[in-house]
Parts: sequence; C-alpha cells; structure tokens
Amino acid sequence: MRKAVSPVIATLLLILIAVAAAVLVYVWVTGYASSVTSTGTPELQEKIKVEAVSVSDDGSSVTVYVRNIGDTTVNISSIYIIDAASSQVIKTTSPNESLTPGQVKEFEITSISPALEAGKTYIAKAVTENGVEAALSFSYSA
Repeated sequence: MRKAVSPVIATLLLILIAVAAAVLVYVWVTGYASSVTSTGTPELQEKIKVEAVSVSDDGSSVTVYVRNIGDTTVNISSIYIIDAASSQVIKTTSPNESLTPGQVKEFEITSISPALEAGKTYIAKAVTENGVEAALSFSYSA
C-alpha cells in the first residue's frame, strides 16, 4: 500500500506556496510603481495652485497669484476668468511664463468688459502647457 501526504502537510504546503506567490507579486508591483513614478510624464509631475485673486475697485482688472507646488518648472499657458453661474469665460490671457518650484507669480488680466459685477461668484483658472489646471472661486464686492 502506498502512503500519501497527510492533509496537514498538504495544507501547509499550499499556504507556503500562496504566501511565496503573494510576496513575488508584491515585489513586482512595488518595483513597477516606483519606476512609473520616477519616470512619469511631465503632466504627472506638474503641480500648481491658485493662491489668491485680487480685483480692482472698479472690477475691470483681476490679478491672479499662481504658485508652483511641484518639483519641476512649469509654463503657465493660460489664465481664465469664468462666471461661476453660467460657466462662461469672461476673459482669458496667454502669458506663457515659467514658474520654478516654489515660485509665486502674479498674472494681471486687464480690460475686463463688462466689468465684474459685485456679489457674483467667479472662478480664476490657471492652465499649464501640459494641461494641468488649478482653480479658485472668488466673489467680487465693490
């Protein structure tokens, strides 16, 4: 009569094989994820933030303060002022200016006609040349 492997030993072998496979998959996934992060595309590395918005007394000009919070230099290609209620673009500008990591730059949008209305909510949006966006909503009060 032939003897087979006992059920206890068979169960332990299956658990050992499953754990070894899980460790191999974990090592492979973490290695792949770190290589994607370090060699990612520029739009994955760019990070900007609209820090603040300042409106002139008559509502005809807006200053937008944009900060580069990422690790790479970014090129701001467009700044938009949008009516939050209608989602209509009121004014846009194309400054094409670079920001180094940590730098804050102000972008002035002038000659807004008709002028911004007091009490309405607007959105200031900055966009990089790679399509990364940052926005800040603000209300104008005369």
